[in-house]
Amino acid sequence: MVDYFEERRSKAAIWCLRLALFLVPFFVLVILLYRFTKIDTVQMFILIAFGLLIALLSLVFAFKAISELWTKGYRGGSQVVRGMIITLLVLLPFGYQAFLALQFPLANDVSTDMLNPPEYINAINLRANKADKGMNPVIEYDDEYSKKMILAYPRLQSRRYPAGPERVLEAVRAIIDDNEWLLTGSQGIPELKNNSETENTSELADNNAQNSGQEEQLEDNFQTPDDIYIEVLERTLVFGFENDVVIRIVSEDRNTLVDVRSSARWGKHDFGYNAKLIESFLQQLDTALLGIAGEG
Repeated sequence: MVDYFEERRSKAAIWCLRLALFLVPFFVLVILLYRFTKIDTVQMFILIAFGLLIALLSLVFAFKAISELWTKGYRGGSQVVRGMIITLLVLLPFGYQAFLALQFPLANDVSTDMLNPPEYINAINLRANKADKGMNPVIEYDDEYSKKMILAYPRLQSRRYPAGPERVLEAVRAIIDDNEWLLTGSQGIPELKNNSETENTSELADNNAQNSGQEEQLEDNFQTPDDIYIEVLERTLVFGFENDVVIRIVSEDRNTLVDVRSSARWGKHDFGYNAKLIESFLQQLDTALLGIAGEG
């Protein structure tokens, strides 16, 4: 009687591939759910953590299967290879984020003016109201934080353009439209200011007639040009993470000064994203204004 040797297939290899194949539609579904606001940011982070645990379990099965293939001669080598490749490809973006976390400081708010950053218009109240849901409040820059940001991002500097504020404002608006950023607030824009002044002319005249001291104060204010602030909401490409951006345009004697501040609404670490966002915006602004820019 002839005995036949039956090769056993590694169950660990089978589960390694199954879990790896599960990861791809899982993360795609998480991204779609978050992009279409079916889940909030906290729930999204929980689901991502669950997905990472599944990926880690897939790698554990892979190493167990490799051990069984080597020591017991089990079958399943192709399944292990495919499972490991898929899992590692899924983990690659997270590995890159971990690399960025080591390259940049733990921060989520940066500005071209670290000592006197532009103030947000509406984002500060929105974040304060949603702080109980985990949204980052708008931070106050102190000397220690400013110094840390200056050392981490020396390339982030103010821009001065030999053009009027209206020309710079026009270029800023065009960039906002091109990037499809959502306008969330504005202050000091000339046409809005003029409309407001026209509507309240009679009221101001009555008040000035009643109080000469107030008249002098109003005249002084009108003689001093207002700084222009534009606040927008930017979303990342894949997950759609939200970042608040405020642009300050200041009219000087012969130049116009531009400062930009960007901060993440969620997460304590932005992995250098907001600094790159500001650099990209300033490059677009340089190009729009014929590339003429000076350091602040």
